[in-house]
Amino acid sequence: MDLSNIKDIASIITPLTKIVFETFLLPKFQEFQKKMSREGKVIDQYFENKFIDYLDELYEKCAILNTVAFKKRQVWLHDVYIPLKLRCEETKEELKIDVFSDDLFKNSNKILITDTAGMGKSTLSKKLLLSCIEMNKGVPILIELRRLSKNKGIIEEILEQLNPINETLDKQFILDLVKRGDFIFFLDGFDEIQLNERAKVTSEIQQFTTKANKNRFVLTSRPENALTSFGDFLKFQIRPLNSLEAFDLLRKYDQSGELSELLIKKLKESSVFPNIKEYLTTPLLVSLLYTAFEHKQTIPFKKHIFYRQVFDALYDSHDLSKGDSFERDKHSGLGIDDFLRILRIFGYLCLVNGNQIEFTRDQLEDIISKAIKYCGDIKVKPSDFIKDLIITVPIFSLDGVYYKWSHKSLQEYFASQFIYLDAKDKQNEILLKICFHESNELYLNIIDLYESIDPRGFKNIVLYKLLQDFTKHMKVSYKNFPDSKSKLERQQLAFIYDLYLINFPFEPRTRENSPSEIFELLRNLKGKKRMSIGMNVVPDENQISCIKVPRIINPQLILLNFLDDKDYSFVTRIKMKPSRHKIDLKLKSRHPYSVTDRKNSYLNTLDNFEKTNDIIKHFLARHEVPVINQKKASIALSEIQESIKSSSDENFLLTF
Repeated sequence: MDLSNIKDIASIITPLTKIVFETFLLPKFQEFQKKMSREGKVIDQYFENKFIDYLDELYEKCAILNTVAFKKRQVWLHDVYIPLKLRCEETKEELKIDVFSDDLFKNSNKILITDTAGMGKSTLSKKLLLSCIEMNKGVPILIELRRLSKNKGIIEEILEQLNPINETLDKQFILDLVKRGDFIFFLDGFDEIQLNERAKVTSEIQQFTTKANKNRFVLTSRPENALTSFGDFLKFQIRPLNSLEAFDLLRKYDQSGELSELLIKKLKESSVFPNIKEYLTTPLLVSLLYTAFEHKQTIPFKKHIFYRQVFDALYDSHDLSKGDSFERDKHSGLGIDDFLRILRIFGYLCLVNGNQIEFTRDQLEDIISKAIKYCGDIKVKPSDFIKDLIITVPIFSLDGVYYKWSHKSLQEYFASQFIYLDAKDKQNEILLKICFHESNELYLNIIDLYESIDPRGFKNIVLYKLLQDFTKHMKVSYKNFPDSKSKLERQQLAFIYDLYLINFPFEPRTRENSPSEIFELLRNLKGKKRMSIGMNVVPDENQISCIKVPRIINPQLILLNFLDDKDYSFVTRIKMKPSRHKIDLKLKSRHPYSVTDRKNSYLNTLDNFEKTNDIIKHFLARHEVPVINQKKASIALSEIQESIKSSSDENFLLTF
């Protein structure tokens, strides 16, 4: 669809949004007007118009894409959307999302869509939202969760979007309206909430979805342990694109068709495909691959080189309307190297500032000023640098009064580059803090990028600590117990989980009966600050005496999953195989028992040690758990120690 005349969009949108308003909101407004008139109050036409305007603006915002793949060209989402497939974790069903489908909500009115960076969670939300309006399925409300805070909840965000006159009266009106149902709330980007706001916003979402349970909810996020707080949401994952879908997407990006066919031809070459297949599984990487190839018709095999090629394409982008020889002057007057230096520290400051990716103008100027000051020798006005980020090097977008990274993965690329190139004597400390942070799943893309940039440093710093910690753990833990298969299993699990047993009966298939009360008991334990608690259900509770096994996931588990995906040889996956006989373990009701290596623990008696292991296996039976192979770990550790020694002995560097 040609978007050369954006004004014509109103003729497409307004008839659709008017039908939605008349179907779902007008009857409620008329009912409220009767009630208010009896009480001497009035809801005037102005408020009705606000809702119609909101739906019009929301449709336009979601329908038109401005992404790095298209530089400054605006395109319709419908024109470049590839139907994504969702897989339900619980039912194992798959759904192809090309239009809004009631099947998505047939088992629950609350769904959670998770997957890794660039899989298209936000695009999928927008597609569902647009289709919801086009098919007249309900009143969509988009809540970008990064905008919520201790001082601004969901209702306040809705009011800000509607911008009403009488906020006090209208807040109660909105609450009443929401409680009556027919809304579909798209709660986008849980992983983008700033860390210092996370606990409050999580509580706000839980309370809101409980009170407004006559509505439907779609929550999206990268995978995080903190999502266990939403045990009553039905969980879906986005399936990776296959190569044919990726090729179809490349063709959609290309107006002439020539460039995409050349790229596809190169990708199909047998020597290329194995090295590049990772880029073809996620819509974001497919779009960035097209951008990189458009700039320089080579295919980068390393992930960090890939991102650098994308940046070069954006920095060197030409204004085609003025001929190929014309290159936009930068408002900042900076060359590419100085521009990159500021971007690297800026990307890192966003990371340490609670993973912030969206800013007000004042916030953006402040953090860029700090980045410029850190560089020391670069003189540039923050306002000019911001102009470049929006206009001449379009890695930022402007959404109303908010300035935002065009995609979080670009910020993560610059942050990882800062750690490698600019962090100097703090490099090891920063890298270890990120990799072993209790919420290190937030930083997996940075870890991945750093491993691509500096594989030797990654091994000598991160893997060295991991393997040293594991070796010490295997020597010290359970040392008063005789060697056995059961002891080895317990040690391997204790390295990646803090485990508990608790006698707490409930129906495992009843979605309303979530394990939140069990989690609250654990949170109240002295010294337990982490909120990342997970727990599966089992087919037959009576077989294990109605005992639950909530677990706190340690950073080591996240790292092992990452390393297994990278084919590190010392990581292996074991399938938990519980016994089929009934396990009779007498535990006090609603009392958490910590699984430790204390010899006098009730769980570690001669009769109970294997029973405890078996109950744990019941709760992990669906998983192939990543663990470290002792023998291979010892070999890997020796190799890393030799690498560290050779690094310190590199005297040839001084032989001039």
